[in-house]
Amino acid sequence: MVAEELKINKRVEIKIQNSYYAGNYSSRVEEILPDTIILAAPLKRGVIVPLRVGDTVTVSYFGQTAGYSFTTKVIGTNYQKLPLIAVQKPQEITKIQRRKYIRISTSIPVRFLILDDKKQPTSSNVYCTETLDISGGGAMIISPVKLSQEDCLDVELDLPRRGNIRVVGRVARVEETRNEYGIRYLIGIDFLVIDESDRDKIIQYVFELQRDMRRKGLI
Repeated sequence: MVAEELKINKRVEIKIQNSYYAGNYSSRVEEILPDTIILAAPLKRGVIVPLRVGDTVTVSYFGQTAGYSFTTKVIGTNYQKLPLIAVQKPQEITKIQRRKYIRISTSIPVRFLILDDKKQPTSSNVYCTETLDISGGGAMIISPVKLSQEDCLDVELDLPRRGNIRVVGRVARVEETRNEYGIRYLIGIDFLVIDESDRDKIIQYVFELQRDMRRKGLI
């Protein structure tokens, strides 16, 4: 049964996995039918993210006191004048508590080195990539190389208007995705070593993005 907080015009977040377009996208509930929920199609830089019937997505949203999340399948698409997707109404919705650090979808340039057990670089290879999301406690990045859980990374973030931030991160999650261009890896990182003043910069940046998105009606 759908929680009461999920209503027409409710802002939601759609998480797409196992796709070239993997990431989190803002959306909105357009209509709720007996067995179907109609959502605004997710956009990336103003371009429709081409979901297909059968794709699995996770939909998240916040109520007054908690967050809610459910995983469902796309059962229809309409990319005409008002781009829409239809998803199955879930049988169960998971209640989630608000995180200590708010996470927001954003693309930030990243450079990282892989570290050994002594926190020394395993090679001179510097990998350049970008974030999919970030919070004061960690980030999701796209990696051109496969990493393992518990790997440690020397990470440099190019935070807009705040300069470079250096952290030591631990790989908490690894997801492999494929597309016509090959394989890439989505890496969830927890910040292990970070200057608290730098953490504050990230948190302030996240709050600024949230404020801008609220002003534009995106969340």
